Amino acid sequence: MTTRFRPAALAAAVLGSACLLAAAPAHATTVTEGTAVRVLDGDNVYRDWFVSRPRCETAGQGGLARGHWEHYTCSPGTVWWHLWTNR
Repeated sequence: MTTRFRPAALAAAVLGSACLLAAAPAHATTVTEGTAVRVLDGDNVYRDWFVSRPRCETAGQGGLARGHWEHYTCSPGTVWWHLWTNR
């Protein structure tokens, strides 16, 4: 049996831990409460994962420039950074 790498399945598994990490995200639309990072209620659409914070921010800024969303959050995961948007 061959095991295939499935980024979408792995990203879904990591999503649960994204809000529990101590590292603060780069974008100002998140709130840090103690050591937990919480994505604001308006940033509830998961877009994608990225290997670094700068790549996540580039994608977030690109969406802002194109008018796809009004704000975004790059939250840290166990390995990757996750892009959340308001729509």
